[in-house]
Amino acid sequence: MTAFVGRRAVLDAVTAAARDARGGEPQAVLVTGLPGMGKTRLLERAGADLAEGGMRVLRGACVELGTEGLPLAPITAVLRRLVDEPGPPELRRLLPGVDGLLRLLPEMDPDQRGPDPQARLFDLFTALLRGLGGQRPTALLIDDLQWADRSTRDLLEVLVRAPRPAPVLLVVTCRSDLDRRHPARPFLARWARLDRVRRTTLEPLSRTETAELVAAADPAVTDQVYRRSGGNPLYAQELARAVDGPLPDSLRDLLLVRVQELAPRPRRLVEVAAVGGRRVSHGLLGAASGLAEPALLDALRAAAEARVLVAEGDGYAFQHGLIQEAVVDELLPADRIGLHRAYAEALRAHPGLVAPDRYAAELAFHWHGAGRAAEALEAALEAARVAERLSAPAEQAQLLERALELWHRVPETGRQGIGRLTLFESAVAAANWAGEPLRALELLDRALAEADRVREPARVARLLAQRGIALHELNRDGALTAVEEAGELLPAVTGPERARILDLTAAVLTMHGAAERGRDAAAEAARLAVEDGDTALEINVRITLGWALAGTGAHDEALRVLGRARDLARDHDDPVGIARACLNIAETCNVLGRHGEARDAARDGLTAARQCGLERTLGTHLAFRLGTALAATGAWDEAVATARSALERDPQGQAAAELHLLLAETALARGEWDTARAESASAGSMAGGPPGPQAVAVAASLAVREDRHDHACDLLTGALAAAGTRDVWPLLLAAARIASLLRPVTTEARHAGLTAELRAAQARLPADTPLRTQYAAHVAAELSALAPAADIAGAGLVEMWAEVADGWERLERPFEMACAGLSAAEGSLAAGDREGAAVRLRNAAEVAGRLGAAPLLDEIRVLARNAHLALAPDTPIAGNALDRLGLTDREKEVLRLVAAGHTNRQIGEQLFISAKTVSVHVSNILAKLGVTGRGAAAATAHRLRLFDDA
Repeated sequence: MTAFVGRRAVLDAVTAAARDARGGEPQAVLVTGLPGMGKTRLLERAGADLAEGGMRVLRGACVELGTEGLPLAPITAVLRRLVDEPGPPELRRLLPGVDGLLRLLPEMDPDQRGPDPQARLFDLFTALLRGLGGQRPTALLIDDLQWADRSTRDLLEVLVRAPRPAPVLLVVTCRSDLDRRHPARPFLARWARLDRVRRTTLEPLSRTETAELVAAADPAVTDQVYRRSGGNPLYAQELARAVDGPLPDSLRDLLLVRVQELAPRPRRLVEVAAVGGRRVSHGLLGAASGLAEPALLDALRAAAEARVLVAEGDGYAFQHGLIQEAVVDELLPADRIGLHRAYAEALRAHPGLVAPDRYAAELAFHWHGAGRAAEALEAALEAARVAERLSAPAEQAQLLERALELWHRVPETGRQGIGRLTLFESAVAAANWAGEPLRALELLDRALAEADRVREPARVARLLAQRGIALHELNRDGALTAVEEAGELLPAVTGPERARILDLTAAVLTMHGAAERGRDAAAEAARLAVEDGDTALEINVRITLGWALAGTGAHDEALRVLGRARDLARDHDDPVGIARACLNIAETCNVLGRHGEARDAARDGLTAARQCGLERTLGTHLAFRLGTALAATGAWDEAVATARSALERDPQGQAAAELHLLLAETALARGEWDTARAESASAGSMAGGPPGPQAVAVAASLAVREDRHDHACDLLTGALAAAGTRDVWPLLLAAARIASLLRPVTTEARHAGLTAELRAAQARLPADTPLRTQYAAHVAAELSALAPAADIAGAGLVEMWAEVADGWERLERPFEMACAGLSAAEGSLAAGDREGAAVRLRNAAEVAGRLGAAPLLDEIRVLARNAHLALAPDTPIAGNALDRLGLTDREKEVLRLVAAGHTNRQIGEQLFISAKTVSVHVSNILAKLGVTGRGAAAATAHRLRLFDDA
C-alpha cells in the first residue's frame, strides 16, 4: 500500500513553493483536510522530498497540551534540533543575540534569565531562519496547527509576512473541520488572503484512487470500502484491514479495530499511551506503563506493526489523533484516573522524562486528570509562571483560570500562600495583555462577586475601575457606573494604591466625556506617584493626565505633559510607557490636524509596542491612529495596509471596530461599495453597542448609494440630535454633503428636519482646534449651498469655497481639498467664471485621480462634460448642456421628473408609460450621467441647472 495515492497535486504545490522560495522570496503552503486525510504523512513525504532536493528541513508539531499552557511547542522542538545540529557556537556566529531565543529552552538558561520579550523572540527566530536560509534554502514544517497555542500562530504570521527576502519555505497542516469558535479559524482566514500563501486541501479519494490505495483483489471489497470510507484514506485503510471480520458501525468502532486486535499487553500499552496524549516520549511511556524494557519494546513493536503507534523522534505518536481520542473514550473513568496518576507520579519522580519547559504543563495536565487537585494546582501555577516567562499571556490566563477552578478543592495549606483574589487579578492582567477584554470582564465579575468591600476597599475599587476599562473596550454600558462605585470606596484608600485607582478612573472618565473630572483625578494620581517616588506609576499617570487634558481642549498643555512622560519612559527603558505616550500624542496631533506629527508618533509607538510584545493591544490602537493620519493625508494604500495588518492580529471590541470603519471610509471614497458594506458590517458586529458617529456616517452614505434616501435622512437626523462631543465634526460634514444629495429626492419636511439638526449641531459644537475650525468652515459652506439659489449666487459663495479648499490644503488633506474644489468650480460656473471653473476642476481631477477617489472623479468629469469644459487643456468638447448628455427626448422628460423627486410609478402616470419602462429609462440615464443612483442623478441635474423649473 502507498499512503500517497491521489496526493500528487498537493506535493506539486509544495514543490512549486519550494522553487519560488529558493529564488529568495519566502513562501508558505497551508495543507488542510478532514481527520484521516493523511496530512501528517503527507508532511513526512514532503519533508523527505525537500531534503532530497537539498533543502534544510526543520520540523515541529503542535500538541494538544498547547492549549493547556505549552506555548511555542513546535518552535522549541525546532530549536532543540538546531542546538544538536549545527550547535550553539554556529548559531551564535550566524545570529549574534541568538541566546535570547535559545533561553526558551530551560537547559540553555542555567541562570534562569528567561528569554527575550515575545516581540524580540519573534524577530530573532525570523532572523535565524533567514540566516539559515542564506546558508542553504530552509523549510520549516509545522504539523497540527489546530492544536497550536496563540503565540505559535502569531509567530507563524510574523514569519510569512517577513518583509525581507529569504529562501525559506513554511509548510503547515491543519484540520479543516474546526468549529466556528476555534481560535485557528481567524488565522486560516487571514492566511487565505496572503499572496505568499498557497492553500491546498486534501480532498477525498476517488473510487479509482481508493482501489489503488487498498489494493484489494475483490472489486466488491473495494466498492464496499469506498462507500463506507467516503474516500477518507485512513478510514479506507482501516476498513480494508477489517474486511474479513464484522465491519464497524461507527467511526469509533472503525478507529478501534486495530487496537482491539492487539494482544492484551500491546493493547494495554496503547491505552497507557493514549492517556499520555497524542505523543509521548519513550521514557515517560515506559515509566507510566510499568513495563520492563524488553516487554515495553515487544509491545511497542506490535503496536507499530499494526500502525496504531508510529515512531516520532524519541517517542511515539498515534497514527491519527482520532485513534488516541477513541482509545481514551473507551476507558472506564477509574482507569483513566489511575493512568493519569501513573504519569504524574512518573514525572514527579523523574522530571527529565520531558523537556524542562513542558514539565509543569504536563504535570498539571496529568494531576488534573488524576483528580489530584492540590498537585494540579501547584503545577498549573508553575506552568502559568513559565507561560509568563515565555511572553505568552493568553496561555498564562488560561492556566490561571484552571488554577481558579481547582482552588476550592485544595486546602489553604496547599495554595502556596497566594490569595484567590490575587490569582483573579493576575488572570485579569494576563487577559488584558493578551487583548481579551471579554475574558477579563468575566474574570472581574467573578472576582467582584467574591470580594469584600468592607475588608478590602482598595482591592474592590481597583477591580471596579478595571471593570470600567473592560466595559469601555467592549463598547458596553456601565463603564461610568463602575468607576463611580470605585470612587465611593476611595476615601478609605491612600498612597500608591489610590493613585493606581485614580489613574484607571481618570481614563474611563475621559473616554466617556467627563474629561475635566478625568483631568482632576489624573492630576491627583500624578501628585501621589511623585510623593511615593514610584517612577513607573508616575509615567503611567502622567500619560493619562495628558490624555485627559487633551479631552478638555488644552491640547498644547497635553502635548507638553505627554512629551515629558514619553521622555521619562525612554530614560527608564519603559517600552509600555513609550507606546502609551506615543498613542496619545498621535491622537492629539490628529485632532489638531497635525497629521504628519501624528504619523511619526504612531510609528514610534508601534516600534515600542512590538518591543514589549503588545502589538495586539496597544499596537492595535496605535495602528488606528497611524491609519487615520495616513488616510487624512491621502496615503490610502498605506492606511489600508496598516489597518488590515492590525486586524490580522485578531483584536477585539471597539479597537477592531475602529479599524473596520477606517477601511469602510476608504472604500467609500474609492467607490468600492461591496468592501465598504462588508467592513461596515464587521465594525457593527465588533462594536457591540449602538453605532457611533463614524459608523452612522458610513451607514448613511451606503443608504444613499442604495437609494434608501429616507433611511439615510433619518439616520443622520437622529445622530445629529444626539451629537454633543467634539469628535463628531466629520459626521456633520458627511451629513451636510449628503443633505445636498437628498434635497431633490426626499420630502421637504424630512429634509428640513435634517438641515435644522445640522445647523443646531453646528452652533453647539466647539471649533477649538485648527482641524475642527476647518470642518466648521466646510459645513458652513455646505449649508450655504443648501440655501435657495437666488440667495447664494455670486462671487461670495465662490470665495467661501475657495477659502475652504485652501484651508484643507494647508492641513495637507487632499481629498477634502478636492471636494471643496469641485464645489468652488460649481460656484464659478454659476457666477459665469468658466475659466476659473476649468482650473478648479482640473486641480480637483488631478487629486481625485491620484487618490483613486473614483466617485469624486466621476462627479468632476460629469460637471466638466456637461459644462463643456475640458479637464485636459486644449481638449475641445462639442455640444451644449442637455445634448452633451446624449439623452433621448423621453429620457430628458424622465430625468426632469426624477429631479423633481417623483417615483417610477408617478413618472409612469404622468408620461402614460409603465413603471417597468420608466425603470429602463432611469437605468439608461444613470449610465449616461456616470452616476450610481437616482439621488445622484437628481443632484446632478440640480447642480448643473438642467431644468430651471425642477
